[in-house]
Amino acid sequence: MTSPKILLAVGMAAVCGCTGLASAQTAPATPATAAAVAIPAIPGTLAASAATATPSLGAVLAATPGLSITGYVSAGYAHFDTTTPGLRQFDTKQNSFSLNQAAMTLSYLPTSGAGGLVNVIAGSDAKILRNAELFGSTTNSQFDILQAYAQYATGPLTFMAGKFVTLAGAETINPTTDTNISRSLLFTYLIPLEHTGVRATYAPGSSLMLTAGLNNGWNYSSSPPDARGKTIELQVSGTPSKMFSYAVTAYSGQFPLDALVSPLAVPGVAGRRDVVDFLGTIKVTDLLSFVGNVDVLSQDTPHGKLKASGIALYANYALNTQWGLSARGEYVDDKDGLITGLTGNQLKELTLTASYKPDAPMTLMAEVRQDKSDQPIFNKNGSPASNQTSLELQAVYLF
Repeated sequence: MTSPKILLAVGMAAVCGCTGLASAQTAPATPATAAAVAIPAIPGTLAASAATATPSLGAVLAATPGLSITGYVSAGYAHFDTTTPGLRQFDTKQNSFSLNQAAMTLSYLPTSGAGGLVNVIAGSDAKILRNAELFGSTTNSQFDILQAYAQYATGPLTFMAGKFVTLAGAETINPTTDTNISRSLLFTYLIPLEHTGVRATYAPGSSLMLTAGLNNGWNYSSSPPDARGKTIELQVSGTPSKMFSYAVTAYSGQFPLDALVSPLAVPGVAGRRDVVDFLGTIKVTDLLSFVGNVDVLSQDTPHGKLKASGIALYANYALNTQWGLSARGEYVDDKDGLITGLTGNQLKELTLTASYKPDAPMTLMAEVRQDKSDQPIFNKNGSPASNQTSLELQAVYLF
């Protein structure tokens, strides 16, 4: 039987667009049929090529339990009553259709032994994520390797090395796992998105999981020149009962002050950044669930220690197997201006989302959201405003 490691290498090469080369160099030839044995094919003919054809992708997947290729396409439309959208991570264009993400994931992650995962995305979200990883430069590329890591599992221990998404937060970069279209204020401003480094997880049972890691900081693929110190990640999580799950996550490390909002930005200087993220989920029934997320953020700067904190509450209700409703409410206290650059500012938002899942592997969503600020940080036709209303539509297809 073909080695899983060889098959994983073949699959990863296929994702990168190198299928032909990888197949020719690493994949075994398909066994000849009885007819081919009886009548040898003439070299250089189509018959000879068919006799030595590499196995199909489906055959490779079938021959290697645990090896999978999955993906999705997410597209949407956003309309804002402001001239320039504010307080958003990915929704940056007014009255515009967007290809948000086209993603593919190749994974071979056995419960014991070595494996790996590659997750690539393209689209407008990929450009934003890629620029978040860079320091001192920007790119117009709409392609990003969101995750790529090697993994080794033995018993309750799992080790990872490479690039992976953050442990913190109730929401994710992957739109198929979120109950709202837009991302929360906590997701946008108070937690990191992804990391490059090493991570170890100890999971003796479902009621307890311990995770620790060391990485290059918040989002950066390599440490910025003024923030060479590594960032530590720690998490305690578990599901003690069918109704309740929890996670407490902490990140601590050097953060470049160039990335702060003006007038707090300090070029060429780094300061320690700490965040503690609390997450709890209560599953009342199979149809109704509640989620609470709290973040406390602090940043050392020449101006002193700056702090911001926030809370997000979610209610999710499935009307039936196809229709669902989700509500999210948030409050963020930016008392030192760490997020908006305005001391004493407070942010609030309320989001209502309806989702519909037809028979096909697709989810259609519609959302209305209103953001409010104590200070007029929004722009409506050249005039400052303290509120913003948006309407968004999204379609996600899984394959």
